[in-house]
Amino acid sequence: MTNWEYKIIRTSDGGLFSGDTAPMEDVMDSLGSEGWELVDAISDSRGAGAGSGQTALVFKRPVE
Repeated sequence: MTNWEYKIIRTSDGGLFSGDTAPMEDVMDSLGSEGWELVDAISDSRGAGAGSGQTALVFKRPVE
């Protein structure tokens, strides 16, 4: 049976979707090289419209 560990990264929607994706791509490339896999992105806009609130990126990897 595989055991998993999880990592959650929170980011503001404005930063994540502001147009320049290179910084987030660098972070995600780094996490991928460490064995982390993105499994979900959860948005909490609280009904305030696009570009508000936060997004939680959920990653997992097998425990070694």
